[in-house]
Amino acid sequence: MLSDTMSGTYREMGRSRLLLWAIALVYLVSPVDVIPEMFLSVLGLGDDAVVAMWLGGSLLVEADRYIGWRRSRPTVVEGS
Repeated sequence: MLSDTMSGTYREMGRSRLLLWAIALVYLVSPVDVIPEMFLSVLGLGDDAVVAMWLGGSLLVEADRYIGWRRSRPTVVEGS
């Protein structure tokens, strides 16, 4: 899905979506948060949970669309 998007073969998903996914991943692994866990333990984990849920849901929806797109494409068989 990523290579087809980057090459322009799969035009259903823009590169901006890939950028948002990358930003979400960086936010999740980064020690810097909007609401730090050190001061507001439960609330601090809440912002990470929201980002993780958005990222997971977005990946699932896009993967489903991509699989449908791949299945609808004609198959080219190189023969002898």
